[in-house]
Amino acid sequence: MSSESDGSIGEAEATLVLASENILAHDNIPDANQQVDCFSCGEIMTGLFCHACGQKNDDYRRSAFALLTEAFTSVFSLENRMWRTWMSLIFKPGKVAREYSDGKRTNWTSPVRMYLALSIILFGYMSLTETRIFSIRTDIVPKAGFEGPVETLSDASVQLKPDVGFFRRQAEIDRLSADTDFKRISELMTGAPRQVFVFDGNLETLGLTPSNEHLVSSGSWPSADDVESDPESLRELALETYAEDLENVIESYNELLSATKSPNTIIDRILQAEEADEALNLAVELSLTENKKLQQTADKSVASIETALELFGLTRADIHKLPVETRTGIDLGIGHGSVSGIELSQTDIQKLGEQILRNPAILNDGISKYLPRIMFLMMPFAAVIGLIFIRDKKRALFYDHLVHATYIHAVTFAFLFILILVAQWTPLGGSGRIFILGMLIYLPFSAKTMFRRGWFKTILSSYMIAALYGFVMMIVIIFLTAGSIVETVEAGKLLT
Repeated sequence: MSSESDGSIGEAEATLVLASENILAHDNIPDANQQVDCFSCGEIMTGLFCHACGQKNDDYRRSAFALLTEAFTSVFSLENRMWRTWMSLIFKPGKVAREYSDGKRTNWTSPVRMYLALSIILFGYMSLTETRIFSIRTDIVPKAGFEGPVETLSDASVQLKPDVGFFRRQAEIDRLSADTDFKRISELMTGAPRQVFVFDGNLETLGLTPSNEHLVSSGSWPSADDVESDPESLRELALETYAEDLENVIESYNELLSATKSPNTIIDRILQAEEADEALNLAVELSLTENKKLQQTADKSVASIETALELFGLTRADIHKLPVETRTGIDLGIGHGSVSGIELSQTDIQKLGEQILRNPAILNDGISKYLPRIMFLMMPFAAVIGLIFIRDKKRALFYDHLVHATYIHAVTFAFLFILILVAQWTPLGGSGRIFILGMLIYLPFSAKTMFRRGWFKTILSSYMIAALYGFVMMIVIIFLTAGSIVETVEAGKLLT
């Protein structure tokens, strides 16, 4: 009896061994690194993992290259299931998340694996290509009414034109900034210098040759009869008086510029005025200020200039033919401040601004370092927000929201990666707008299939979730950017 029993056991073990040997060939682990009995507990293996202790049937004794290849294949799941999952995620929003949550998981790649794969692709590419999430650079351009190369124009005739770029490679930023005059930009950051018009008393400076009727005025000026009786001497006296009065007008004009908040704005607008009256009206309009004393000075100056226009037949353009002195200027009110307990003067703040323009990595260091980790934490946060706005005991539990949020993050990374490639390697523009529009369309469709609610509730809840999520992400990015600036200041890396 016992012999029969022993024979039965032996046959059963032999059957298990044969079955295990067949199982070894049904996975991607080399058979040479496996055995039919568990490495840990010795039980007969019936699959890749021991049914008794959970040990994986793999001794990992092979080359590092082979291990990395297997890890890459495992993470990215390069098989038909992955591509099937991608096609459904893109063209049938919400279907994969709904079926995966309902337990139909053999057809789809898991949401965590999809997220990890796209996260590695996106952030890996950004790291290798030194792609900056955003960068700030500026050009020096002529103001309205001025033409010509900026190198030949005075500081009062040019202005800074900031340019905020997204997802630019550092190489592209360096190329765009290759000819940038950072020293001049730093000077312009203090505000445009004030123009002061200088008159040396010589009417020929303006190219003016007044006729007799232009030399007739009231007060100390010669009369028309006096000019006719002794034309030469009185004409010379009249010209001197004319020049003195013109000098007073120019002084009043400079006072007007000093009395206003934005004197160079007046200059720019007046230069474009075609008629004297129009120029005068612009001067009055642009000289308005809440300071009563300055307003009185401006009114007095305008009156003096108005007299000049009437008596001399001058226009604003005539005054702008005069030589110009550039005087130090108009403070933008940057002032001083402190960062992390370190006091910064206005000069330090200007140096920091120039440093940021020279090296956008200052703004991106914190983002590049922490954003991948933060995005992983944002998935459960998105699920919590979703649970607040969309609740259903059957289809919208926390688990359902988490699965949906993870797939949405993976799709977002994929869209973003494609658009970054398009923006960097093609002349096409508007990638940012395309991304936002695409997500605004995708989210409601995905939520509709996932949670099976009416369109109105779906659209409203989707956009409210997206708005709150976007607000939190904006706060996080601002915080990370500020942290990068603080590190720069604390490290004493300001330009010297």
